[in-house]
Amino acid sequence: MKNKLFLAALPLAIACGTLSAQDTFDLHGYMRSGVGRSSNGGEQVSFFLANTGGSPTGGPGYRLGNETDNYLELAFDVRAYDKGEESFKLHFRPSFRGYYQVRDASADAGGDVDNSKAGNQTQQVWVREAWGEASGIFGKGQLFKDATLWAGRRFYMRQDLHMRDQWYWNDSGDGVGVEGMNLGFAKFHYAFIQHDSGNIVSDWNNGAIRGQLAPYSQWVGGSGHFVIGSHDLRFSDIKLWQGGSLTLGYQYNDAHGDAKADAAGMNNKGTQYSLIYNQSNVLGGDNRVYATYGNGNTFWNWYNPEVKTENTWWMLMDSLYFKPMQNLEVGATAIYRKQNGKNAFAGNTNSWQSFGVRPMYFFTKHFSIAAELGFDKLKFDNESEDRHLFKETLALQWSPQASFWSRPSIRIFVTRGQWNDNANRWNKVGEGHFGADTQGVTFGAQIEAWW
Repeated sequence: MKNKLFLAALPLAIACGTLSAQDTFDLHGYMRSGVGRSSNGGEQVSFFLANTGGSPTGGPGYRLGNETDNYLELAFDVRAYDKGEESFKLHFRPSFRGYYQVRDASADAGGDVDNSKAGNQTQQVWVREAWGEASGIFGKGQLFKDATLWAGRRFYMRQDLHMRDQWYWNDSGDGVGVEGMNLGFAKFHYAFIQHDSGNIVSDWNNGAIRGQLAPYSQWVGGSGHFVIGSHDLRFSDIKLWQGGSLTLGYQYNDAHGDAKADAAGMNNKGTQYSLIYNQSNVLGGDNRVYATYGNGNTFWNWYNPEVKTENTWWMLMDSLYFKPMQNLEVGATAIYRKQNGKNAFAGNTNSWQSFGVRPMYFFTKHFSIAAELGFDKLKFDNESEDRHLFKETLALQWSPQASFWSRPSIRIFVTRGQWNDNANRWNKVGEGHFGADTQGVTFGAQIEAWW
């Protein structure tokens, strides 16, 4: 629920004179925080297969009882001008993250009691969104009547698979665009977005998000000499039949470099086609099918754009939420992704399969039990054995309503991961905490909320 506060005293109002007592400020956001341990001692760790999901690290995989950070997003919406059908709005979203291994460097939060710790990249602060939009400025014609002009850094129409915290369609970044043009049969949206490809060099390949920030480190030519500009075209709100709708997307990424850039990097372009089919009223819930085909540097989307053009891929995902009986709600997903590399990228040819289910049974309005089972299998063509991981979690939960989506939710959980030697050989599962073992257990408590 959004908290609406009046900003009559906002300094900006005094400075520019454009705001009045009727201007409003909305606060919403997301947070998760907790405490946990591993069965062999030490802090809780995550069980996931690298090179799956939406980033090279792949974490946290199936997320229930598998997240090891304290994370907070505060989203502020300011209505800067509002008169009739014309409005200007501002949106800000700073976020804060500290991993369990480091906690807080301040002594009053339980850390740095011996003055041995200092803030580093494991305690992270970002400006994840800072953008503004104007609506009602293009006249009253049908095409532009409801369209908005926007600019800045934003999460651009990104799509999330909640069970994995995986942003499977995520062309976010710094950009400018026009959103919501009415074509009659669909809404059309265009955006130009410049990608932020900052990466973390040290140990990121082992799944541990720590080390030094190195913008553009994995790009050909590196050293910040390249930028990727993305042209994003989408058609949404295409009605098919009762409860059925379609969204179509096309993305073209172009590479540009300065005088010091490697010329070969100029060829690192990429295209991606995406489709979402939504169907409501399915077994008391809804179903979503996502399909995509792409090549080149669109592979890792916003977080880690892979610039090599020598690969293509396609992915098919089904995400289902349903309510088979009173007091029982279920989320489930199935994913198949195939990546085909060639020439220098031939070693990256692989297939990834993922299946997960989270049933949740409500004993009372506030108390429920949830189980989450997740299985990932990654098979590279140049390896004789696959890499696989089975993760299972049991959690007792307390939330405001008897609903799968009710938050805040306070949980007490136990999680078990099982994996094979090949998964451990390339990239230690459980952040290496269990060494050569092929199973491990963690347990703890967490609160998750959005409002």
